[in-house]
Amino acid sequence: RQQKAWELALQFNRAVAKAPLLKPAKDEVSLPPPIEFLQCNVYDYEDHWGAKCGLLVEKFLHGRFTKFSSNNGYVLKDDGSATIVLEVGEVKLTDFLQAFSHWVYVSSSNKMLVCDLQGILDSEGIRPTFRLTDPAICSKERRYGKTDIGLQGIRNWCRTHRCSPICRALSLPPMGNCKEATH
Repeated sequence: RQQKAWELALQFNRAVAKAPLLKPAKDEVSLPPPIEFLQCNVYDYEDHWGAKCGLLVEKFLHGRFTKFSSNNGYVLKDDGSATIVLEVGEVKLTDFLQAFSHWVYVSSSNKMLVCDLQGILDSEGIRPTFRLTDPAICSKERRYGKTDIGLQGIRNWCRTHRCSPICRALSLPPMGNCKEATH
């Protein structure tokens, strides 16, 4: 699940980089924040009774851990998020996360959605970067583990999503009432 979200985030970051309206406005140096999912490793070992165990390990996230969305429709509201000025206008950095979920839904032909976005906005370095972990992927086939609650998760997200200028700059269609998620 995390690997699939990582791959989709790379594709989304490329789409954002190509979108003319998501370029910095004149005299603005801020760039859209990339979205990254942590790479994780599983280590197998035997405990002192000889039972096989596994341990999931990922990089420690320094900063304020935030739950930006969930698979039940929750979306962080009025978070006082930093903004940047792009050709499309002033946008909240956190709007890129909601646009990412919207983009995945559209680019997968309405078959899946990455949600349950949580992690940090890492402001260390040249540009802010979202570093995320443990996403949920909701799919029509329910093939992404326990947090994949299928069409119900997609409907939950559709019910609360509000398109931002970022969605429009990526030419994503308005979500309406997500009729596709009922089939």
